[in-house]
Amino acid sequence: MFIRKEDFNEVKIIPSILVYLLMNFGIIFAVSIVDNSILNNTNIIQLFIDCLFILYLFFKFGVNLRKLNNLIHDFIEKINIKEIINVVFTQILVSLGTTLLMLAIICFIDLDMANSLNNSSDDLFTSTVVFFILTVITAPILEELLFRVVFFKRLSRVFDVYVGMIASSIIFGILHVELAVVGAIIFGIANCILYLKYRNILIPMTVHFLNNLIVSIPTLFSSADSISGAESELLTLNDASTYLIVGIITLIIGLFLFIRFIIQNRKYIERDAFDMKTYKFDSLL
Repeated sequence: MFIRKEDFNEVKIIPSILVYLLMNFGIIFAVSIVDNSILNNTNIIQLFIDCLFILYLFFKFGVNLRKLNNLIHDFIEKINIKEIINVVFTQILVSLGTTLLMLAIICFIDLDMANSLNNSSDDLFTSTVVFFILTVITAPILEELLFRVVFFKRLSRVFDVYVGMIASSIIFGILHVELAVVGAIIFGIANCILYLKYRNILIPMTVHFLNNLIVSIPTLFSSADSISGAESELLTLNDASTYLIVGIITLIIGLFLFIRFIIQNRKYIERDAFDMKTYKFDSLL
């Protein structure tokens, strides 16, 4: 399909995946030849790969300063702070609820396994600065471009907007391999709806930024405690009972808010949402 020069280009799924995989293998291979010890700094390597892939996506989308300026002005005109806060709050409730429920269930099944999972993130981040950049800045940009603009948009064109929304969100959730995978799937669906509603990827990116910022704060304190030598408290069966109750209540509230969000925005979820003749959606990223 002909794309005007002022429009952003559409990027296909399979080539994007192949380029990302090649970047990972190529950079890791190059680093292993130059200095094998650098491989221990996995976050730094991942940050470099992610930044390189973001630049690749910008190039494929045909991003330039004029288009970016138009996108930012459109974002400023459309942004709804209250809605963004509501989506972030809903996502945190759902993720927290599912995490507490899973921990409670695992506690009742195998207490040692639950404690292992609960403390597994203590040594993940050797650099607070790199962790912050990777989690709060590059991840929202890369993931929104990849899962919303590439996956969601392409799958919606090939099938329909419902398949695109569910499939891209499930893939997004599965790749977030932690206890809050259900929350990540719901988060993906909410951002798909925001993308449909505002026709501007900067809106879901902002939601993603705020969500990751809030979620990363406890991890930063956890990393600080780990560095200072503070020991993590072990979970008990009493903790499991508390987690079960709090998890159920939190999850119910989060799901209620999520369903309300869908109902309020159901008119934006349409089968022809990516029909250029109807919406000229490709004029914005």
